[in-house]
Amino acid sequence: MSSRTASIALISLLVAIAALAFIQSYQGWLDPIIDTGRDLYIPEQIDHGAKLYRDIRYQYPPLAPYLLAAVTAVIGHSLGSYTAIGLVQSLVIAATLWAVGRRTAGPIAGFVAALFFVALSFCGASTWGANFLFPYSYAATIGMALMMAALTLCIFERPAWAAVALFAASWCKVEYAIAAVIILAILAVARRMTVRAIAAFVVAEAITIGVALVYFPQLRENVFAEALTRGESARQFFRNVSGLALWQYNVVTGVLAIAGIVLTAWLLRSVRPQIAIPVVIVVSLFLASHAFFRAWGFLQFVALAQGFRARNATLVTLSAFSIASTFRVILNVSPAWYGFVLIVPTYALIAYVLFGYLRGNTVWWVVLVALLCGRDLAEQRLRYAVKAYPIVSARGTFFDANPDRARVLNDFLQHVHGGTLAVVPEGVTLNYLAEARTTLTFHTFTPVETAAPEIEDSIIREFRRSPPWRVAIVDRDVTEYGYRGFGVDYDLRLWRYLADNYRLEQKWVLPRFRMILLTRVPAL
Repeated sequence: MSSRTASIALISLLVAIAALAFIQSYQGWLDPIIDTGRDLYIPEQIDHGAKLYRDIRYQYPPLAPYLLAAVTAVIGHSLGSYTAIGLVQSLVIAATLWAVGRRTAGPIAGFVAALFFVALSFCGASTWGANFLFPYSYAATIGMALMMAALTLCIFERPAWAAVALFAASWCKVEYAIAAVIILAILAVARRMTVRAIAAFVVAEAITIGVALVYFPQLRENVFAEALTRGESARQFFRNVSGLALWQYNVVTGVLAIAGIVLTAWLLRSVRPQIAIPVVIVVSLFLASHAFFRAWGFLQFVALAQGFRARNATLVTLSAFSIASTFRVILNVSPAWYGFVLIVPTYALIAYVLFGYLRGNTVWWVVLVALLCGRDLAEQRLRYAVKAYPIVSARGTFFDANPDRARVLNDFLQHVHGGTLAVVPEGVTLNYLAEARTTLTFHTFTPVETAAPEIEDSIIREFRRSPPWRVAIVDRDVTEYGYRGFGVDYDLRLWRYLADNYRLEQKWVLPRFRMILLTRVPAL
């Protein structure tokens, strides 16, 4: 079979697997309460004249919401429009992984790198927003598409354009700005990035920061809010994200997985197949979990050192991007939760090491990859299958796993359309679905953002200055931040303010979901 024919066959197989992932998860990607609604709501408000940071609080740099506003101004703000956006950014990432893998180690490596993405991250179901169609943050996924464009340009020896892509990614999330600096520093030492490109990056960043601070004077207090960077809730949350909260388990699991990978590599190169293959199958059964990926949280540093020692520019470049992208989840490198997007460059590193650098028996590495991907696709099928309860809105229909929540939200959406609404402690998705604007700059009231007394004071001042007509209080588990609930052990004064100034309009109390809708008491 010719290389061209093999590539066409592998790409066709990738498309089929992506279609399977898409179909079995269809309309189940959106969580109706948590995170994603921010990026559905804000772009439309920007189109209507709102200014980011001044009128709407936002914790990331401004590129993603303004890009989404520009795109949705043309294609509309429906759920179908956002599905199309998710498909486009997914296609970009899959294509870059294919291009990088194929360029560095041949079509099998390209196939495996892209396969990891379409099977594990594209429609991931490990938790809410862990997919590329309705992600917890479009800033994270758009930024990763730009990061992968930068990696591809580096591999194809276009350093100046790679620096441009890194610059754009840096204005999606602060983590990507830090990652860009790490990448440029490593590539500069490896002489894979020109001084001119690095200088242009630094100058462009300095100028853009200056312009942004003038145009968005509230940018710093939004993006670098103390509650989000140094608060106790934030520290606990990001200890869980990074894996430090369970560091003993993550380290032991990673070390065992490294031992399994090394044993597999040695057996395939040094032992007769009839002896090696049964052992490899047993090892693969253990590695066919996210333990395999946790191992690369450590192995990527080994790969970087080996790249410098052997003067392997490809290994240095892939390791640099992998390390820089996953530093936030350093002991929890996996396609789950936050890792579903940050692990993407690691897919390219793994594919190159297994099918280019090691140059061993590739058949059994393909078997291992198939086990990893098949396992996750099967789990996705089970998790999306329980999302059988439609939530119908003017924006489109999606499905929820909680029948009580679907029932309540359908009733709410029939009852509320337009006007002004604040959703507490979280649920700006409901503003988007009901086409109801919030009058507050705050749109999320979780402990990490609002538990500090001074923040609570500013929220109460906003309520007094510009009260929304309605307030919805919804079920939202906040134990991940170390609190029991809104009005229970945080934001008690805000709860009292609502009780004094709003009256009950409607109440839903079902076994698996509760919601209260309040209406403002007119001033006498």
